[in-house]
Amino acid sequence: MSDRYIEKSFLVLLVLSLLLHVGAGVLLYYLPEKAPPAAKEPVFVDLQQVPDQKLPQQPRQQETPRQSEQRVRVPRETAPRGVDVVDSEASRSPRPALRKSLPTPQARPHQEMPRAARETPVAPGSSVTGLLKPKTSTSHSLSQAQLYPGASRMAKLEESYRRKYESDIAEGDTRFLNSDDIQFGSFLRRLENSIYGVWRYPPEAAMQGIEGITPVRITFNRQGEITAVKLLESSGAKVLDDEVFRTLRMIGPVGGFPKGYDKAEFHLIAFFQYGGSRRSLR
Repeated sequence: MSDRYIEKSFLVLLVLSLLLHVGAGVLLYYLPEKAPPAAKEPVFVDLQQVPDQKLPQQPRQQETPRQSEQRVRVPRETAPRGVDVVDSEASRSPRPALRKSLPTPQARPHQEMPRAARETPVAPGSSVTGLLKPKTSTSHSLSQAQLYPGASRMAKLEESYRRKYESDIAEGDTRFLNSDDIQFGSFLRRLENSIYGVWRYPPEAAMQGIEGITPVRITFNRQGEITAVKLLESSGAKVLDDEVFRTLRMIGPVGGFPKGYDKAEFHLIAFFQYGGSRRSLR
């Protein structure tokens, strides 16, 4: 097969392919477009009124026919009075005979001993006389007042403590915890938050209602660390004082001193108050 024949066959096939493509394009161009389906119009349907559902009627109680149209008063029927079985048995059972009461012996008149005979003779200068005298409850009353002072007495006690330590405040390096000092305001607030985080009311003291105030003097260095704690007055209960020292040992540094304070130490007087199962720091 010669090259010329192959070339003619290729040209014929190319022309046929071109004609087919052109014919298909013309056919697609002249074919009518398919019309979109018409939108369906809503159909309105008349609904008949639905009859109300009737509830089943309860059967009526049949009335008893009256024998007479006139009202007649009927005598009241009463049952015959019976005899109680218990009463009848009790009446039939014989009653026990009463025992004769024996004469009780007459009580002898109490012979009162003379007062001089009842008292034990004690020599006037003997040390036994001090033991026989009734002891006064002064120590007991003092301990009770110290352990259970009450709200008004605790307020007076705190006020007396403040007047007592006002001279320390005048030195300039000591403050009360609830003072309105603007310079140490932020420092004191941080200290309060740290104390309230670990301080608690001892359960044994709260159950017994033991109250009191423990004033302490706290010394800080410039890093805000507690270097010394001094008990100024005892609350009267060791368990309350020990809780204050435990709390101050638990807290860490509370931050440095303000920039305007140039001293190496700072002293603070705080009142740890226990009362009514609550605690307040002042």
